[in-house]
Amino acid sequence: MNPDNTQRTLLLIGATGVVGQRVLAQALANPLAGKVIALTRKPLSPHPKLLNEVIDFNAIPEEAPWWQADAVICTLGTTIKAAKTAERFRFVDYTLVAQFAALAAKHSVPCFVLNSSMMANPKAKNFYLRTKGEAEQAVKNAGIPSVVIARPGLLDGQREEFRLGEEIGVVASRMFNPLLPKRLRSVKVEKLAFVMLQEALKAEPGVKVLESEIFQ
Repeated sequence: MNPDNTQRTLLLIGATGVVGQRVLAQALANPLAGKVIALTRKPLSPHPKLLNEVIDFNAIPEEAPWWQADAVICTLGTTIKAAKTAERFRFVDYTLVAQFAALAAKHSVPCFVLNSSMMANPKAKNFYLRTKGEAEQAVKNAGIPSVVIARPGLLDGQREEFRLGEEIGVVASRMFNPLLPKRLRSVKVEKLAFVMLQEALKAEPGVKVLESEIFQ
């Protein structure tokens, strides 16, 4: 926990995605985030608090100074359409997540916050939900003292990549959200990022699963 409001060093993985961009922006603006380390494939815009490490995600550095962080926030994720193959999708959404969790545990990072998906389940028949569920299990089993799993539903936020199906879903959800149970409503990305950031700063011991209605 962070009762004394001391500054934290946060390690962000996936800072260029729709959720990761919001987490990064909010972390840079939050006075409790003293240093923000972002691991990316391409350089980010500079900021006084930001340490941007451009790495090869096919060969994650196992020894680096930036592993000395107070919390990892992982927002890695893709789609099968973008990944082109099921194997590549699984590499991003499961293999990389599991590798980062294992390395965080190795370097005694006390907290790991993962952006997953509503209905994620390692036993699901659906490939996407099963992969997400397996990634959750990998993080839970890594041996990190504080684990937070965020399970948002449909994300309502501006994407660089246009996804017709999701855009239609978001427009429909904005119309019908007031009529739906909270767990089925679309999630504002800004709220999701805010909750994930606060959980990383608190780093409460144990495993916490945050279902979609929490992000309303």
